[in-house]
Amino acid sequence: MIANLKSTLAVLCSVTAIATAAPAAAEYPEKPITMIVAYSPGGGTDTAARTIAKYVEKHLGQRLVVENKAGAGGQIGFSALATAKPDGYEIGFVNVPSIHLVKKLREGVPYEISDFDPIANIQLDPVVVAVAAESPYQTLADLLADAKAHPGELNIGADGPQSNNQLQLVVAEKALDVDFNFVAFDGTGPAVKATLGGELAASLPSASGATSQVESGRLRLLGVFADQRSPLFPDVPTVSELAGMAVNSVGASMRGIAAPKGLAPEQKVFLEKAFAAVMEDPEFLEHAKSAGLPLQYMNAEEFGAYLAKADAELDSYVDLLK
Repeated sequence: MIANLKSTLAVLCSVTAIATAAPAAAEYPEKPITMIVAYSPGGGTDTAARTIAKYVEKHLGQRLVVENKAGAGGQIGFSALATAKPDGYEIGFVNVPSIHLVKKLREGVPYEISDFDPIANIQLDPVVVAVAAESPYQTLADLLADAKAHPGELNIGADGPQSNNQLQLVVAEKALDVDFNFVAFDGTGPAVKATLGGELAASLPSASGATSQVESGRLRLLGVFADQRSPLFPDVPTVSELAGMAVNSVGASMRGIAAPKGLAPEQKVFLEKAFAAVMEDPEFLEHAKSAGLPLQYMNAEEFGAYLAKADAELDSYVDLLK
C-alpha cells in the first residue's frame, strides 16, 4: 500500500512538473500590431488611420503602429497587406474603390479582393475640388470656364494613378464636357502641397484630407462631389448643385480595416470588437468631430458585403480610366 502511495505521489509530482513547465496559452495580442497605410503621410487616409490607431490601442491592449507603404495609387500598400502573414499582427487600412480599381485596371497586380479579410469600415469620405486661397478661381464656374477655354492644359492633381479621385475626375469631365490634365500623386498630402505651391490649378483631395488647410485659410473649396452637402463643409455646395445637373459622386472613399486572408477566427472576432468599441468611444468621437473625420461604421459582415458589391458595380466605370 505504501509502495502504491509512493507510486501515485510520484505520478502526481511528475504531472505537476510537466504542467508547471508547459507555457500558458498565449493571449492575443502579445505585441504591437502593425497597420499598413497605402498612402503617404499627411493625406486623408493617413490622418484617419493615425487617429483611429491612437484611440483603439486601449481596446486592443497593445499599440497599433501605422506603417506607410505609399506608391502606385495604393498598389504597393494593398499588395503588401495581401501577401502579409495572417498572424494577426499585420493589418491594413484599405480604401474602396481604389483597392478594386488598381486590380481591375492593371496587369500583374499580386492580389485578389478575396485575399483580404474585412474587419470593419470606419469612414465615408467624399472628394472635393480645392484651390489655393490666392487662386484666381473664385468659383467652380471660373475653373470650368478656363478649362473649357484651354482643353487639356489645366493641371489638376490627386491620388493616383487610377485612383478613386481620378475616377471622380473622369466621370465629372464626361458629365460636364470638360478636359483637364490629370497629375498623379502618392497621396492627398502631396497633391494639396502642389496646389498650395502653384503647381496645380486645383486638386481633388478627400474632404478630411483638406480640412486642416481649409481651416487655416490656405485652401479654398469650390465644390463637393456628394449627393448632399458634407457636414464638414456645410457652406460648400455640391458639384451637382453648382452644375445644375447630376454629377455622380463615385469617388467617395470608404476606408476600413482588413487583414490578410487566413486570420484565425478568434483573432478576427477580437479585432472586430476592438474597432467596434472605438467607434463608440466618446473620446474618439469627440476627436473625430473636431478633426473633421467623416465616420461611417460597418461591421465585418457588412463591410465584406460592401466590398463584393463595389467590385461588381465598378465594372461599368473601368473603361473611363483605361
